[in-house]
Amino acid sequence: MGGGLVGRVAEVAALDELRAGAARGEGVVALLTGEAGVGKTAVVEEAVARATGMAVLTGRASPDEGAPAFWPWLRLLESGVDGLSPSLLVLADEGESAAKARFRAIGDVVQALRSAAAHVPLMLVLEDLHWADPASLALLSALSRELSGTRILVLGTSRTDIDLPDATVLPLGPWDAAAVATYLDGLATTPAHGTWAPVVHELGGGNPLYTRELGRLLLREDRLRHPAGDIDLPDGLRLLVARRTAHLSPACQELLGVASAFGAEIDTTVIAGAHAVAGAHGVAGAHGVAGARAVAGAHAKAVVEAHEKAVAEAVEAGVLVDDPWAPTRLRFAHELVRQACYAGLSRDARIAIHARLADALTESGAGPFEIARHRVRAAADPDSRRSAAAACAAAARHATAALDHGEAVRWLTRALENDPSAALRIERAGAAYRDGQLDLAVTDCEAVVDEIGAPAALVVRGVGGLGSPLAPRLLRLCERALERESQRESQADLDEAGRAQVLAQYAFLIAEMHDGPRAEPISREAMALAERSGHPGALVAAIHARHEVIDPIQDVDEVLELARRGVELAVPGGRPDAELWSRTWRLDAWLCLGDLAGYDAECARLTELVDRLGWPVAQWHLLRAQATRQLLAGRFAEAAATAVAARDLALRAQDMSAELLLTAFQGGLALHTGENRHWPEDLAALSLRYPGVPIGVAQLARIAMEMGERELAAEKVTELRGLLPRLPVDGRRPFIVITAGEVAAWVGDLDLTAECYRLGLPYAGRYLNTTTACYGATDRSLGVIAAAVGAPDALRHLADAVEMEERFGSAPFVALSQLTYARALRSTDHRQARTLAGSALATARRLGMRKIAEEAAELAGDDLLTARERQIAGLVAAGLSNRGIAEQLVLSERTVESHVRNVLGKLSLTSRADLRGSSQYQH
Repeated sequence: MGGGLVGRVAEVAALDELRAGAARGEGVVALLTGEAGVGKTAVVEEAVARATGMAVLTGRASPDEGAPAFWPWLRLLESGVDGLSPSLLVLADEGESAAKARFRAIGDVVQALRSAAAHVPLMLVLEDLHWADPASLALLSALSRELSGTRILVLGTSRTDIDLPDATVLPLGPWDAAAVATYLDGLATTPAHGTWAPVVHELGGGNPLYTRELGRLLLREDRLRHPAGDIDLPDGLRLLVARRTAHLSPACQELLGVASAFGAEIDTTVIAGAHAVAGAHGVAGAHGVAGARAVAGAHAKAVVEAHEKAVAEAVEAGVLVDDPWAPTRLRFAHELVRQACYAGLSRDARIAIHARLADALTESGAGPFEIARHRVRAAADPDSRRSAAAACAAAARHATAALDHGEAVRWLTRALENDPSAALRIERAGAAYRDGQLDLAVTDCEAVVDEIGAPAALVVRGVGGLGSPLAPRLLRLCERALERESQRESQADLDEAGRAQVLAQYAFLIAEMHDGPRAEPISREAMALAERSGHPGALVAAIHARHEVIDPIQDVDEVLELARRGVELAVPGGRPDAELWSRTWRLDAWLCLGDLAGYDAECARLTELVDRLGWPVAQWHLLRAQATRQLLAGRFAEAAATAVAARDLALRAQDMSAELLLTAFQGGLALHTGENRHWPEDLAALSLRYPGVPIGVAQLARIAMEMGERELAAEKVTELRGLLPRLPVDGRRPFIVITAGEVAAWVGDLDLTAECYRLGLPYAGRYLNTTTACYGATDRSLGVIAAAVGAPDALRHLADAVEMEERFGSAPFVALSQLTYARALRSTDHRQARTLAGSALATARRLGMRKIAEEAAELAGDDLLTARERQIAGLVAAGLSNRGIAEQLVLSERTVESHVRNVLGKLSLTSRADLRGSSQYQH
């Protein structure tokens, strides 16, 4: 071990063993962890020095807010090793979302590193991972999973733990007193006096950085060879560093000030420019501007030489450390040293240095984040504040182009701190909307609507349904925008296209608040203005409003036409959200028409769009579409989990309507699973949340029916009786009408049942399926309603429902329609009923539809089995083994086996293979 490393024998030996294993193809990640100054870098340097025969690649994470994603990896890939380059991490592929582009880039880097290690063993050094950005950690995690069979040793340092399950973690603690004594003895030609080790250990707490600073101070003052005494340590490390740098030349101290302001990793070409500006200021002060120009050329060489001399002095003093792999890069010996140097600058000096750095970075063509960081810290007067705001806005637009909308919001917030203009506020509202920060977006719009009018009312679109606290605020934005224009002497600022867009947004929100009669004429006016203006954006908005006031089942052809126009207008209208809504409308239209192939194709297009946009609201719609498809395929657990994930995503974006939408989806799911544990226990309290709102009343009525709460269901039916005559034409009408009919039939309100049958007949031949909830072919519900009032077409509806579901191809709904039809036939056509029930039983058992399986088993053997045999058949259908049935019914296993054989013999319509379909069934 080199003489400069103290007290880390075990760690170095462990790294030697890991390095040898990596050379044999046993790739591994090793993490050195410990507090600041504990000596992680010293151990790394020792490991690198011993890594003979390996190519060493280094990178260091940065605490600076302007550091780009993958920063330590970008540095590491500047290695000169064949096949490795920072270009592997370029995320500029047009058409890719940020997430997909990063996934692709991570895979490329992992493969490139594996390929390079096939030619030469690699040691990848990644320091200060506690500052690493999420993308860098994701790349490290991905690589750690692919190290098996490679000749790669990844050596990282971090002050905090990092979640890498397969990594070998080597925690570094403080030095003990013996290690401190060893270090002090090695500082001078003669050993230190024995009394110093305990004093220095106590003062420095065993922290190697503090210990080194104290030792160097004592060495400079020639005190180590004398007995220990008091040490003047008024302010910890900061003063230690000040004392350490006090003997440096003024030019070197000025350089350190510039370097400390630059950041953790220092680009010598940039700070040379900033340092040179300081020199030029000195020339200008001495000779005047004209004189400065005259002597600039003569002094240029001297300035460069002075800068290089200052750098060499700082490196020689151990304050700065150079990187032999990258000659233009420097870093402080420790981050705490940099912080101490920066804290030692006066306010005026800090402002001036950041301004010079921003100028130098701009001249060098640096990235907008770096420039903005320094402009903000130099903002001290009106001119510099305007420059800071402009730089932050440029950084935000750069982030937006990379689909990093959260970063855009952060930079625009900094911009507003320096220039609270309406233009920047509305720009931040747009970024916040795209990032799902809806409350912030609406707040920004509210702050400027009276100043700019319509644009503030049009930022947040497609949200604001029942239960959302944003809905009243969004409505008021539209009203304030319209009031502003009506109060102006000239309405030139709001032309037909602008007014059409505000009116369309207003109509959409009113419809979402379940006031269709009020919304319909406003939407009609918006459409007329939009058509007259021919403006793509206005047409998009009007189309959206129109969709909210039509019946999606009766007017499904119009829905498809509106969706077609919305997709076509999305690009020329500058409204990518128009394509999003249009795709979701088409999904519901294909479900209504019973076209699963069309639905799947549309899901694929929606997935591409979500990848392109990267919006949380778009991801929410995709998750809902995926949950629906999983339900239709009988993958109920997946569907439930995906629906909850969609709800959680929407709640993070402050869309409270997501809770209601989840309840609606779970209601459709319960048709198949029979599970209602997700519904609230206090249904009466729930009913108070949305009094008089038709969709809420209908949903609660259905939940009460499914839970057997007849009294509450009857109460809701009474409410629905009063609501139906004034029910608006919109997307909620079909569900309300059908549900009211089914629940009314269940509670025995035959007058309302008959009225709902009349209102629901136009929906025959369609499906009551949407991405909100699926209830299957409307004919199944119409058959149940018709049977309750003795309508002659009841059985025809039920037969049509079976045929529709078989054509649709959703196995769960095929089973449900077969069971419903069998239930109606049991008193008139036993054989047909058993055939249908037997088929439903096989499907239900295969998909785990326990409730349907139990009833189907009973219907399949209704007049063939004894009561005990029906009981046993139901338990077999529920998946119990013979032993489980015996234990539950307190029978012998032999008796159960005999009953099972009888059931199998009697149920000629249900095959032995079907009965054994459950994986739990055993003889």
